[in-house]
Amino acid sequence: MLKSYGVDMESVEHKFESLKHSVKLVFFTHESHCAHCGEARKLFSQIASVTRKIEFEAYNFAIDVDKDREYGISAVPSVAIIGEKDFGIRYYGCPRGIELNNFLDDIVYISRGENTLPLRAAELLRALNRKTQLKIFISPTCPYSLPLVKTAIKLAIASERINVDIIDAGDFLETGEKYNVRGVPMTVVNEQKSFYGALDEEEYIKRVLTMT
Repeated sequence: MLKSYGVDMESVEHKFESLKHSVKLVFFTHESHCAHCGEARKLFSQIASVTRKIEFEAYNFAIDVDKDREYGISAVPSVAIIGEKDFGIRYYGCPRGIELNNFLDDIVYISRGENTLPLRAAELLRALNRKTQLKIFISPTCPYSLPLVKTAIKLAIASERINVDIIDAGDFLETGEKYNVRGVPMTVVNEQKSFYGALDEEEYIKRVLTMT
């Protein structure tokens, strides 16, 4: 069970008592050429087994191409985290250690689907007038990565114009090379511009706005 990943089951069960709406974990895998797919599938299915409020679906990236397109999946292992609606939040990789604990917190947050941005940050975000894709490269050993993930998820829930891909840079080295990742956390905006660092919510939104 999840305790094999260093997670206390009692704390997970207690955490999931805060789930508001049901959550679906839509997982994408590949039968070959995927070093972490088996581990990730086992992990996400075990997370879903803790509570009836979490549903697990799995698709083969090479075969279920309609599902790839539907969820905008570009690599494996990956999971779309769907709350009351699809907020456009995708996770690429297999979370471990402290990253896993944060991932579980993020599931709860997505299930609640509430805009918790401070008023000023929410006002700034309303200036975004086009669909925006954020790719956020992270590392579980980086103290700035996980707080940035939470900021990005807040933005995706607060705005229908924002989609977020959270990418474990260590699991996706080729993807990192494609986007010239030289450190983490790094945000790529609409496939074109990028910046480093974990800013507070207002400053992060301002930086994204200058690149859209």
